[in-house]
Amino acid sequence: MKEKGWIVIAAVLSALAVYLLYAFFQPIYTYSLLDLRYDAHQYAKAFDYFKGFTVNYKVSFPFNTRILMPWLATYLPFNDLVTAFVWLNGFFILATIGLLTWIWLKLNIRLFWIAIALFWILFHWKGLVRMYLPDPVTADVGGYFLLTSFLALLLLEEKKLSKGWLNCLFVLIAVLGTLQKEAFIAVLGMTALLTGKNSDTAGITKPLLLSFFLSMAVYCLVVFFFSAAYTDWRNNSIVSVLRGMKRYAEHPDLFLSVPVSWFMAYGTFWLALLSTPKSPPNLLFLRTSHASLLALHFFLWLFLSVFGGGDTARILYNGMPFVLTFLLLKLNRLPTWMGGYVLLTSLPLMRLFQLEPDLGRYPNEMPQWCVECWSMTESWGYWVYAVAVLAGYYYLSRRLGAISSDESNEVNALR
Repeated sequence: MKEKGWIVIAAVLSALAVYLLYAFFQPIYTYSLLDLRYDAHQYAKAFDYFKGFTVNYKVSFPFNTRILMPWLATYLPFNDLVTAFVWLNGFFILATIGLLTWIWLKLNIRLFWIAIALFWILFHWKGLVRMYLPDPVTADVGGYFLLTSFLALLLLEEKKLSKGWLNCLFVLIAVLGTLQKEAFIAVLGMTALLTGKNSDTAGITKPLLLSFFLSMAVYCLVVFFFSAAYTDWRNNSIVSVLRGMKRYAEHPDLFLSVPVSWFMAYGTFWLALLSTPKSPPNLLFLRTSHASLLALHFFLWLFLSVFGGGDTARILYNGMPFVLTFLLLKLNRLPTWMGGYVLLTSLPLMRLFQLEPDLGRYPNEMPQWCVECWSMTESWGYWVYAVAVLAGYYYLSRRLGAISSDESNEVNALR
């Protein structure tokens, strides 16, 4: 237990060092020059309202209900919008890294896989640090911690918490998650649906249902008291998803860009889905009901990334606590050499030697940093690279024995 505590502390300190390093070098958008279509302008309006700088709440849908992060930012001792969000985001990033590392240790994920995952999270240009330091005025970052907290509650053994505490924590996270972003309602609903059908997790179904209905009530109250700047019957999350589905139905060629966006979100961690060797019965992934729970959330975030908005890579990454945990649990059953292969093949995707420019001052640079803006001619290189990674994986696995399901591989997977 003490060793796990030191590992968590080391992870948090590493995250702090990386955050401070990039905070020193990374340019931040000049919001006064930034295109008004960027989400940050809406969160800035909410911040100004809660800070008392403006009297009227003039925030557009769907940003009008995402009040948690702008409200929290006003309580920091900074009048400057950007400074407040940089500090607030930093706190939630460190908290997320610490709690997520603890969860992975509890799931018996091997240390080198945890280190590789943290490296990806902290240094990837679509990761927690480098995606949000250039554009810090966002509601996303608090959501990572709330989703991680929710995941921790789901994976905890019930005997470690009284039912009263468990109910209170579920309700608290549900309310805060809903105030952070409306997607949390979908997370609650899908979780309650699955646990209700599974006898192993039926004990938490009632608090989950309570949390789900309470989150719906909270969302309705927020819509009432913080209504959108412009009234429109389409100001509804379900309608937004249906409009996204219609958009893809009318333009099916858009599906061609989805795999590239997914590839940029999680790199070669996707190799976890290709190999499913038999695992010894003592592996947590197989002997609990959590596998199906994580799988459900994995597909939920895939769905939301496509139809929940135009920013596919970012939306899929928003579900990182569930999605990456799901992938890591599958990778954890593979031989040690796979860790080195995933790490090495992920490096070319991370843009380690580039910094995102200030897109307020240099708007022409935006297409280079917008995965969804790339045409097929601009993204074909990533398709070629993905095929090369797959070819290398199958070659090495035939040589080193990762695909075969014989017992020797099951032993190697635990090394």
